[in-house]
Amino acid sequence: MKHFLVASFLLLLFCQNQVTMPPHAAELYGRWFVNPSPALTDSLLSYKGFNEKQDSLACEAILANRGPLGARTAVLLDTFNSSYTVGWKTPASVRYDTLYPLIVYLHGGTGTALTTKGELAYDMLSSLADTFNLFLASPSANRDAPWWSPAGMSRVLQTVRLMTLCYPINPDKVFLAGVSDGATGSYCAANTICDPFAGFIAVSGYGGMLVSLGMNIYPRNIMQRPLLNINAGQDRIYPLSQVMQFLSWLEQNGVNVDHREYPDEKHGFDYRQKEYGNLAAVIRTWSRSPARNSISWVFTPGYPNLPPNCIGWELQKNAAGAELGAYWTRDTLHVSSKGLASATCSFAESSNAGSFVSINGSAATSITADKPDGRTILSLALHQLFPRIRHQTIFKLKIPK
Repeated sequence: MKHFLVASFLLLLFCQNQVTMPPHAAELYGRWFVNPSPALTDSLLSYKGFNEKQDSLACEAILANRGPLGARTAVLLDTFNSSYTVGWKTPASVRYDTLYPLIVYLHGGTGTALTTKGELAYDMLSSLADTFNLFLASPSANRDAPWWSPAGMSRVLQTVRLMTLCYPINPDKVFLAGVSDGATGSYCAANTICDPFAGFIAVSGYGGMLVSLGMNIYPRNIMQRPLLNINAGQDRIYPLSQVMQFLSWLEQNGVNVDHREYPDEKHGFDYRQKEYGNLAAVIRTWSRSPARNSISWVFTPGYPNLPPNCIGWELQKNAAGAELGAYWTRDTLHVSSKGLASATCSFAESSNAGSFVSINGSAATSITADKPDGRTILSLALHQLFPRIRHQTIFKLKIPK
């Protein structure tokens, strides 16, 4: 009874501290979505009825942030509070009852101090816009925030969130492409943040560079999205033989890489006109598949980590890394975990909600779906990279040591 009274008092105190949602709440939601911070998160969660009004708030934020058409730029702050320029280009005309593909392009040459290299970098793929009505966007990286760093990955995600807030982007048609250092960034994204993307395109790069840069490569992560690898035979920076050896290793470990080679071309992508037909086919045919009823992921500490069907996790104390696997058999969710203290799993509402869970071979025990609270709803929005969330069935799991 004593514990019940304490809990009731805390709940009453929380409700009394909640404030009526002000007229500028949608504007606040838009700012939070592009550049979330603990202070903005707490402000949103303090509003009465936020859980029920999140969807309408997101709709209002989208309407309030409709972006102008044409070639545009903006200066953003990444999660490490460093500024950088992002540039983008829209179709000449846009229907807001139609959804369009988005290609985020990662430039090369990140060894500079410049924070503006992405301003017009999307021009590398602008001819594709002559074939499709699509959006192109390109953030900036540099030596302090290369693409394969946590800051670089945060900029990729922030760029997608900016575009999906301001324009009618198809959530199943978001692609990440990069040349040279940008290709390494594409591999890093496939390795750490694959879920929101339809696939990855790596040109004149070498994914094996990640190992020398201190990152472990996990084929079980990379294999979850299609990957197109394009290299030139006369590339003096990344010899084709070295690249092919890496691609062979990926394929031996279950990663089905679509690779194309141009024996007479050099480093860069000056020959892109020869490849546009294939890139057009990729845009037409690749699509983020419906969420699978399973999880298979190796976490990279320090990185955003956006695995399919897992929106939250907590590492065990002193854990150097972590892995999570989960799959359904009828009404039971079988979970295998290493290095995690907890995990929040999200499955499509049409999936088998189940009623039991078995963790690391334990006997199955009953489990119930959690009603998403405000913080979980916000986590879903950030994970999906879209202001309006696709509703999911949520299970919060405690992992025994």
